Amino acid sequence: MASNTSWYFAYGSNVSRKQLQTRAGAAPEEINGELKNYELVFNKKVRGGTATANIRPATGKSVHGVLYKLPENSYRALDRFEGAPEHYRRIEVRVIAQDAREIPAQVYIATKVEKGLRPAPHYLQSIVEGAAEHGLPENYVQEIREAAAKG
Repeated sequence: MASNTSWYFAYGSNVSRKQLQTRAGAAPEEINGELKNYELVFNKKVRGGTATANIRPATGKSVHGVLYKLPENSYRALDRFEGAPEHYRRIEVRVIAQDAREIPAQVYIATKVEKGLRPAPHYLQSIVEGAAEHGLPENYVQEIREAAAKG
């Protein structure tokens, strides 16, 4: 590949291949992955008072998602969509790919969070559809719904 690439771990609405392509361009390679010792929460407030997905450290839990191999210049567009560095910060984590490789990947974590928020139904649906598109575990899809209901 002509440009440098790195892995990006999507756990929210960017799990949807179509959305990621709209935001960052086509990803030449993708693989399902699991980020251990983190959990999915909906605690990042957006306009209208609803929430978007976020992750936070949680011993013994895990977040399933999709690893996308992206050219470095795709991160400029993703940073804009995610509101980095003001709303989300990008950090490197180690994700276990479905083929058992441990892969260093970029991930976004919210900078300001609130309790008691719930995602908009269409936003939650985009995450659930993205999870189904990639065949993420059904029990994990149920965990997404439960996290959304907790607020």
